[in-house]
Amino acid sequence: MSTSTVGEDEKVDDTEREAADPSDHAETKPAAEPDETVEAVDDADDDARPRRLGLKNPKRWGAAVLAAAVLAGGAFGYLKYRDLNGQLTALRQQQADRDTVSQLAKDYALKSLTYSFEDPDAFFRSVEDGVSPQLKEKYVNATDLLKSVMLQAQVTSSGEVLATDPVAQPGGVYQVVVSAHQTTRNLQNPTPKVSIILLQVTVNKVGSAWQVSDIGPKTGAHPPVEQQLPPAEPPPPPAPAPVPAPTKPAPRR
Repeated sequence: MSTSTVGEDEKVDDTEREAADPSDHAETKPAAEPDETVEAVDDADDDARPRRLGLKNPKRWGAAVLAAAVLAGGAFGYLKYRDLNGQLTALRQQQADRDTVSQLAKDYALKSLTYSFEDPDAFFRSVEDGVSPQLKEKYVNATDLLKSVMLQAQVTSSGEVLATDPVAQPGGVYQVVVSAHQTTRNLQNPTPKVSIILLQVTVNKVGSAWQVSDIGPKTGAHPPVEQQLPPAEPPPPPAPAPVPAPTKPAPRR
């Protein structure tokens, strides 16, 4: 009985000593050197400062700003180029439309000025081809009257376009002023006469094409000026006036 009691007492004493001095059984860790600790703190402060400013790396931030400026300049340049390109395309289209309209008005003016009593039907087929229904109807309604005038007076006519001036109107319409020479002759006046006239040709956009919709004298224009063409051969010069015969002097008294 006494032996077991002594052993238990020794175990109790050892347990109490361990509890009183835990450093004897804990692992010993080397302490950090003072210089390394200070440098770690400084590095932490340096890393935290750009983060607080939103800049992780000043060099990278500068490159990002430069890249953003380049991109912004490129985008502005592209938008400017696109606007200029659009304007150039619109101007080219306008010029192409003007050229097309001018040529169409010129060709139609020549049709309207070219006819002959020998084949009046050819004239009506020509001026009714490719025009608007309204303009074609005008010619159809006037065919009988105009044909009778051509046949009775034996009229022939030809034209020469001098210039065209297309003026754009709202709604895809052009008013083209055509200045021309018209040479006519008839039964009463077989000698050709030239008239300087102004015509106004209306051209409309129909789908993707252009179409003549009206023609007539230019409003406010002066009446045609007729010019007599010289004959093929010049007339002979006029004979000199005869010299009057001398009179006898009266006798003296």
